[in-house]
Amino acid sequence: FGVDALRFFLLRTFPFGSDGNFTNELLMATINTDLANTLGNLVSRTVAMNQKYFGGALTAGGEAAELDGELKALAAEVFANYEKQMDKFQFSVALNEVFRLLDRANKYIDETTPWILAKSEDTKPRLLSVMKNLCESIRIAAILICPFMPDSSKAILDQLNVAEADRVWDARAYRESTAWTTSTGAALFPRLDVEKEL
Repeated sequence: FGVDALRFFLLRTFPFGSDGNFTNELLMATINTDLANTLGNLVSRTVAMNQKYFGGALTAGGEAAELDGELKALAAEVFANYEKQMDKFQFSVALNEVFRLLDRANKYIDETTPWILAKSEDTKPRLLSVMKNLCESIRIAAILICPFMPDSSKAILDQLNVAEADRVWDARAYRESTAWTTSTGAALFPRLDVEKEL
């Protein structure tokens, strides 16, 4: 299943310095739940919507709303907590923080309903802001998962065409980006057929 997925499973489910249970079933369940459903699905949905609604090019402008502020505030909280946990070698807790942001971004899609915003030119500015906020949340999450899954982190940032200077730890703060250019890539974590794999 790849070294990234295995390393993620071990550091996500085993408290550092403690024993843990490993089974093929648990590994595949974690891949399907966290990596395929939460992370992979968020990236693929966001990139696909960018391509469909804006041809992959998100320009300057947009229309902000209160929900955007909640997402930005959570991002700041997450990377502050993440840093504290990493300093204490609490890697599983640090990853829990990353998935708080990913879960919130997935919920943000449901709350903002981009597919409805796309139906009218009047709501296109709002749709533009929504898509840029999703890209930024994914960018931050990709930076935070880099120590655990460097290849996957790079693949995500490549799909978002993030500049090298904006991929590093010092660029983890939420930024008001003026434009994005996304490109479709291969599925990061295809969902596994557990019975077939076993």
